[in-house]
Amino acid sequence: MTDEPGKDLAPRQPPAPQPPAPPVDPEQLRQFQEFQRFQEFQRYQEATGQAPQAPKQPGGKRWWLLVLGSGIFWRALFFLLVVFSAVWAYNHFFGVDDPGDIAQDSGGVTGAAQGLSAPAGLQGTVGMFYKHVSFADTTRACTLFLRDDTRQKFANAYGASDCAGAVNDLKTKVTSVDRYQQVMFPPDMLKTPTTTKVTIDSCALTVEGGPRLGTFVVEKVGAGWVITDWSPSTCG
Repeated sequence: MTDEPGKDLAPRQPPAPQPPAPPVDPEQLRQFQEFQRFQEFQRYQEATGQAPQAPKQPGGKRWWLLVLGSGIFWRALFFLLVVFSAVWAYNHFFGVDDPGDIAQDSGGVTGAAQGLSAPAGLQGTVGMFYKHVSFADTTRACTLFLRDDTRQKFANAYGASDCAGAVNDLKTKVTSVDRYQQVMFPPDMLKTPTTTKVTIDSCALTVEGGPRLGTFVVEKVGAGWVITDWSPSTCG
């Protein structure tokens, strides 16, 4: 097909000029580059099968806050408090003194008698005897006597067949265990003894909540004090 004769072709218009590109913001460029690197890191992890690491949280809890918030910690603490209370109660009401052997320095006398260390031992020995009677602890009470003849003398005075029977009978006359085991000594008996043999009369003691238990002859045997003789006193 040919153009019609005498008719000019329309001239072509040149392309419109493009507006200049806006300048690139450096901060936006940096963020875009970081995003590209992050995408490349993700593709690398997917290709190698590595799981992404969880970022660490700043300002994590302190260890003692975690412990205080643990139920196991509070249950353990409650258990320890119960055990401590039980041990304290047992020691308070029953004592922790155990009978043991005390030998004389000369080696001539041995036995199951028990006494506390000097100088307070002689008062402690008589005080322990009252305490053991208050609980009807026949074993510990009777082993404070050094010899069998002294134990039998004590039993005969209270109409019993043996020392244990006398202790059990005296227990029935105790009206207050707490007061009876707190025997008070006069000031002159609290001084350090100048001899190894001391007589303690229950009439001179302050005894409440039960009967007085006669006159004790307490001697130092080895490192302790034991009852080597006994007799009834005028006050009971």
